[in-house]
Amino acid sequence: MMSRRVFGVLLIPVTMAAVAACEAVKSATPTSPSVAGPIAGVNITNPHPVAPPQGTTIASTDQPVTLTVNNVTTNGQRPVTYLFEVASDSEFATKVVTREGIEPGADGKTSYRLPDALSPERTYFWRAKAKDGANESGYSVVLSFNVVTPVIIQAPVPISPVSGATISTLRPTFKTNNAARSGPVGAVTYVFDIARNATFSDKEAVVTVSEQAGQTKFTIDQELVPDKKYYWRVKAYDPQVTSEWSLPQSFVTPAPSVKVPGPVAPGPPSSGWPKTGQELVRWATATYPDRLVAGVSVSQRQANMAFVRDRMIEAGLCGGMQLAWNLKRGGPEKSIDYLAYNKTGTWIGVDIGYAYDDTSMVLQLQWAEGDSYMVYPLTYTPAPSCR
Repeated sequence: MMSRRVFGVLLIPVTMAAVAACEAVKSATPTSPSVAGPIAGVNITNPHPVAPPQGTTIASTDQPVTLTVNNVTTNGQRPVTYLFEVASDSEFATKVVTREGIEPGADGKTSYRLPDALSPERTYFWRAKAKDGANESGYSVVLSFNVVTPVIIQAPVPISPVSGATISTLRPTFKTNNAARSGPVGAVTYVFDIARNATFSDKEAVVTVSEQAGQTKFTIDQELVPDKKYYWRVKAYDPQVTSEWSLPQSFVTPAPSVKVPGPVAPGPPSSGWPKTGQELVRWATATYPDRLVAGVSVSQRQANMAFVRDRMIEAGLCGGMQLAWNLKRGGPEKSIDYLAYNKTGTWIGVDIGYAYDDTSMVLQLQWAEGDSYMVYPLTYTPAPSCR
């Protein structure tokens, strides 16, 4: 029994001495992979988070997310690597990604791209720390970011008027299907763009309308020009994104309904048909005073001007003048207050209505000859009987 006790007493000092000797060897080699830590006096600064910054919103389509920190500094001899953590809570009780052993970047920053996309419509928290195998830094400041389904608003689909149809009113109602969308879309508004040409450079109106249930529509608050082709398109937007324009559509306004206040003169005046421009002006002013009155609507004034224009062309043709309609900008629309006159072999333009679109004034006829620039004569039909 005594020998056993002595043996036990002698064994313990030998073992402790061996452990102490081993630790002394490890501590003496701080760059050894098996060094014990932490090593006294070594300080590693905390990483500084760079991206994504606090509160960033990331579209679910822009994943996986890449985390970036500024590299740390250390006064130790051992190389550092980085640990990145992502959690669904700020206390990091529920970690969704943990990755260590990330080698430092060469540009003063270290980045880690997550292996997979994160679930959308959630807030995530992330942090990082540096380790050298014996010592480690504290965690970086915790930052959060949000992953969301991106807002997408597709181009609306126009309903009416479409396909170049002739409509029955000069104040049409424009109607579109509401735009398809995805993601957390806010309040949607529609922009209706109505123009006089297919390039939409000559605007008639631009109207903004809040979205209505199922379809969105509005009625224009002004009369359009009769017998004219218009073009329109529509787009939708919310506080974040704007859709593309819809496919452009076209329509034609109805021809003017001419109210004849009195019968057309049944035959030539006693002095014969007019043979000059001034004679035409005097003849038309005396013959059609009801067409020159003030206080009518814009559409009625346009109809009156077109009526007087045609009668002046007919009377001039009967008097031997070479007159014709003029195509506005080359057509297909006819100029309302402008006609073409072949004067000594050259077609020129003639303005026959002074400020005709000012309905507060009596329509004042005139014969203001221009030049041959931008004149597009169109033969008047049917030819007058001149009886």
